Amino acid sequence: MFFLVKTSLHMLTALWMVLKLILRITRWKQTLKHCFNRKKESAEPMRKPYLIAVVAMLAAVAGALAAVAVYLRRREQELDEYERLLFGEDDAVEAEPAAEDAAEEAEATPVQKPAEE
Repeated sequence: MFFLVKTSLHMLTALWMVLKLILRITRWKQTLKHCFNRKKESAEPMRKPYLIAVVAMLAAVAGALAAVAVYLRRREQELDEYERLLFGEDDAVEAEPAAEDAAEEAEATPVQKPAEE
């Protein structure tokens, strides 16, 4: 009997806490709804010069990020070439092969004609 009374009191206490929590949540919801529904008196659209300044700033940031990406890509290619040369791989390729070297190689290699039958 005592166990049932004690359990029911604990259940009532838990139910009371849940109801208090629900009441607090509904108050927060009403407060937030009231804050968001108010119209601001100083709300006016952004002026053109400010908009142009913001767009120019965003374009500058995008350009800087693109420049950093290009630099890092080239630097990575140079480091790969250096690593190949350092560890002695025979088929090391330069990061940016010169057009003159390609022309010299084409002139140096003789053209083999197929044997006529």
